[in-house]
Amino acid sequence: MSEYGRYSGPRFAQLDDDYKIWAVYCRAQLIKGNVLSTVVTDFPASGNDSKGNLVADAWDILNKSALATIQMSVKPVHLHSVTAVSTTKDAWDALKDIFEAPDSARLLQLMHELSNLKKSGDENIIKYTSRAKGLRQELAMLGNQVDENTLVIQNLSGLPSRV
Repeated sequence: MSEYGRYSGPRFAQLDDDYKIWAVYCRAQLIKGNVLSTVVTDFPASGNDSKGNLVADAWDILNKSALATIQMSVKPVHLHSVTAVSTTKDAWDALKDIFEAPDSARLLQLMHELSNLKKSGDENIIKYTSRAKGLRQELAMLGNQVDENTLVIQNLSGLPSRV
């Protein structure tokens, strides 16, 4: 297949394992189509008059266009998540939940590792400190900053009482 995929437009960035990168590309596609507003709102405020119906009809058209953009940008394994909903916001939120759940689990795992960090008997202090810094860096990548003081206190508490 060429760079233009099955249809006439350029190929969309496919949602793979990196949700954050996909979200940037997909958001750009939604901005390009002037339909990004449907991601942040479920439905427009509507009234009982004909003007309210026009607004609702216009929102429905935008929503369908934005939903189609999202549906074209996911791999088949995620297609059910975005076709089982009726609004762009619901599709976006479903994908976000799917891909942030592993981050949350990993975050909890790293916090547990850091809180239970102990220096093993044959490990020197440099390797031990390096291991703690590695945990801190992984936590930072997941959006959880651990300050230097907390890290130092955690390092000291993991040292054996007799060195």
